[in-house]
Amino acid sequence: MANEEQANEARQAHGRDLLKRGAHAIGVEKGASYGKPGWVVVAHVAPGAKADFPASLSMSTKGGRDSVPLVIKRTEQFTPE
Repeated sequence: MANEEQANEARQAHGRDLLKRGAHAIGVEKGASYGKPGWVVVAHVAPGAKADFPASLSMSTKGGRDSVPLVIKRTEQFTPE
């Protein structure tokens, strides 16, 4: 179960890779909204886009390796009017 700080660190560490995979926005939210404990990283992907994302993002810490769940949310990309 990841805390908010770990989720933000995972978002920062893996953000560029998630964008290259097709995410148009990346955020951090409480996992309860998605049926997961703790905090999660949310990758926003266009509804019709092919999504090849891992189920979680791993990162090195002082105590070893931590894993933060990754949730894919299908949303339209924001376009200013």
